[in-house]
Amino acid sequence: MEVKIEMKNKLLTLVIPVLTVFLFTGISSATPLEDITHHISNDAETSLNISNADDMILITNAGSARYSNTTTEDAIQTVMETVPIKYSKIFQMNQPDHDPTFTFAVKNSKGYYARKYTVLQSGAVLKTPVVYIGLDMTENQFQQAKANLGYDVLSLLSAWNAGAPSDLLKVAAWTGNVSPGLIGAYSASKQFLANYPLTSNATSYHVIVSTGGGDDDVPMFFMDSTPLKWVTVGSDTFYNFKSAYTDDSHENIYIRWDSLSRTGVMFYWTLSDMTYNGGETLQGLIKNAQCIGMLATNPSALYKVLKATNIDYQTFKTLWDTGIDSEYISSIPVTPIEWTSTVSVIPREEYSAMYASGINAVMVANRALQAAGFEPLDSDDLLITSAGYSETQGISAGAIDGIISATGIKFKNIYSLKRGTQTPLWYVFVKKPDETTGPLHAVFVDGNGAIRPVTYGGTQFNVFDISAVNLAGATGTEGYQKSLAVASTYGYSIPQYAQQDYYIVSLANQWAYAMPYEFALAATGGGCPGSGLAQGYVLANIIRSWLPLSDGQYYAYIGVPAHCKEQVLMEVLGLSAARGNYFTTGTRTASDASAVGIAIRWDPVKNTGKAILVSYNKDAVNAIQPASNSYYKTMYWALWYITQAFPGKELYGTVTSAYSIAKSVTLTSGEFRSLIAASDPVSYIKDFEDVTAPSLNVRVDDSTLYMDINEEGTIFYSFDGRTWNVYSAPVKLGKHVKTVYYYAVDLAGNAHQVGSISVPENQAQNTPEVSYGSVTAGKASVISWIMKRIRSDDSSAVVEEVTGQGTSSPVNPAEHPGSASSSWFIPVYAAIILAVGGLGMYLFRRRAGRSNEAIWQPGK
Repeated sequence: MEVKIEMKNKLLTLVIPVLTVFLFTGISSATPLEDITHHISNDAETSLNISNADDMILITNAGSARYSNTTTEDAIQTVMETVPIKYSKIFQMNQPDHDPTFTFAVKNSKGYYARKYTVLQSGAVLKTPVVYIGLDMTENQFQQAKANLGYDVLSLLSAWNAGAPSDLLKVAAWTGNVSPGLIGAYSASKQFLANYPLTSNATSYHVIVSTGGGDDDVPMFFMDSTPLKWVTVGSDTFYNFKSAYTDDSHENIYIRWDSLSRTGVMFYWTLSDMTYNGGETLQGLIKNAQCIGMLATNPSALYKVLKATNIDYQTFKTLWDTGIDSEYISSIPVTPIEWTSTVSVIPREEYSAMYASGINAVMVANRALQAAGFEPLDSDDLLITSAGYSETQGISAGAIDGIISATGIKFKNIYSLKRGTQTPLWYVFVKKPDETTGPLHAVFVDGNGAIRPVTYGGTQFNVFDISAVNLAGATGTEGYQKSLAVASTYGYSIPQYAQQDYYIVSLANQWAYAMPYEFALAATGGGCPGSGLAQGYVLANIIRSWLPLSDGQYYAYIGVPAHCKEQVLMEVLGLSAARGNYFTTGTRTASDASAVGIAIRWDPVKNTGKAILVSYNKDAVNAIQPASNSYYKTMYWALWYITQAFPGKELYGTVTSAYSIAKSVTLTSGEFRSLIAASDPVSYIKDFEDVTAPSLNVRVDDSTLYMDINEEGTIFYSFDGRTWNVYSAPVKLGKHVKTVYYYAVDLAGNAHQVGSISVPENQAQNTPEVSYGSVTAGKASVISWIMKRIRSDDSSAVVEEVTGQGTSSPVNPAEHPGSASSSWFIPVYAAIILAVGGLGMYLFRRRAGRSNEAIWQPGK
């Protein structure tokens, strides 16, 4: 009962902002998003009194979110051209299945304030009131801010005004929110990096995490430990990231490995007791602020070392095979390691110097371009850079601000390449080609403002053509020799698995071919921009077609084996280990050689998920793909996919035919837990037998029978208990009906027992209460919530099975628009909202003293 009361209170919290949000009607979905965001930006500038770019930030999911089935990166460009917002002050959220949102926040003489705008697919815009977000907010102000902004966004804004460094905010935005787990991982990872930096191309980082808790994405950003990069030692392949399941979601193992000595350092840690999570409360924000403050004063107090020791090859291999196995880890003998716990974790913030570095890099590049007979850099050209991630000279995103001011380069043409913090600062400028095939004239400028020329044929070239055509050729050919010259200039061997020369060349060529933006996010976000990543983009779109989402649902994924596809799956499907919906075995092979991975569509309301084991016919794809023509490494196939086999291209259907569903099952929360905890998830799915009966929701409202099942199956109903009908749509009941009998059978043949519901005479009043989870509060909080339920094995927390009179289990709003789900308010109660809107605005203006008129409608 306590759970149900808690959920009801959460639902009521969600209702509040609907009455204080302002609905703008009359905007057509055909209206360009750039026009909408232009008016949004103007409204934000006026209502928040934006005047100083240093005192504002924007949190947005634009880019990953879609509008009219198109990615939304150009909307950010519109904002940048409308208000004085800097690139370094924009934090992108990885929310591909949300409507585009823009939350502007400012600091002024009165404190910190924010306003959030949501663009619906209809073209309508919802905007919240201006809300106070200062750390001294009252409980009432907190509830208002949480209801309007969502706790996830509010946690980011509170961390900003608590003085969180911008690199922490960057990873927090991608993860979805700020938590003690994320702050603790920030501290632990930064101190591990300082104590054990990569010293040669034989050294590498490897991370094993327990999913959930907010801490798991941090090493992807600071240590370049992503699930698609690997190191080969002898006959064994060790990936750089493995995410599994343990009872403690904050356990982590960091390893620095030396392939030459075949030894490493293992750092096994969890959060300290003082970083308890205060929940989605005002105390939770205060706890976050306290933890952020400790980053500067006592960072090592935020985490607890469970074990730190040197390890040999066999120990490393066993750790990678078993994951976070506390029993095995306790048996590892301890040899002392050097560790300095007082090392600073907050990087230098020298914005003016970084800004000047960017401007100087442009001046140097333009001199080289003009000397070679080319026009200076402009808005349509490309920047590929380590700025934004490199911290060798301090936080470096400000350099991109300088480059934008000097060139006007567009947001979508800035490829800030995710690299470890110890990567040197560098810039590669590429002129826009006349043809997709090139030439691609590029200039490499290092962090000290010096050009690194390409030396070919005994001549140094400050400007060099890095197009695939120019670098193509078999060993010994002219093109091959040119590719070696480029690799020598662009290469950076620490870490070796980053392959910087290949990434830069491949990214530039794919940009020339106008690769999709969500694919570019994956390619710049640590993904190897070759054939594997391209296949991952195809797979992500196949999964979206096989498992389309309804309101509140989200994806989870288990990578078996790990592969270059992983990064694009995370970007396109909204996956994150920290949020608890991304897992990977971290191995290159699986028990089934044809297995690609396990995709899950999870429904937090029904507390069930549909899992599919995806198989892949590699020989079929190889038969489709043309033979290599000696383009630079595997870039050729990436370009082939972009032009021939991506969604909408001629051969997309042919390539997708190589993928199939080997098995499809329905999982309860307990079965989901068993799946992610299994040492071999593929075998678990293949051997899985569904023996769980389906759950039903049955209710009568306004003389209409509504029924829903929590998985795929068939529902039957009867008025006499003998003659049964198949339920496919709401049934209008005659006045003579007093009782409805029902049961259901799922695809595995499991049957729900026969139940009945009495139909009272006053049917219009028969609307039983229904319990729901906090579905519309944001995917990150929902995923975190369900992971807590999975860890506590509370499988009855969301769906309660009731036979007889009524039920407390939910109705699918997509099938039954009359049901009381969290998506119920706008489509069903739009008239009520508009009717009370005037009263709501009047009351709010009386209370807040602010105007909240519609910001824009076509023709006004």
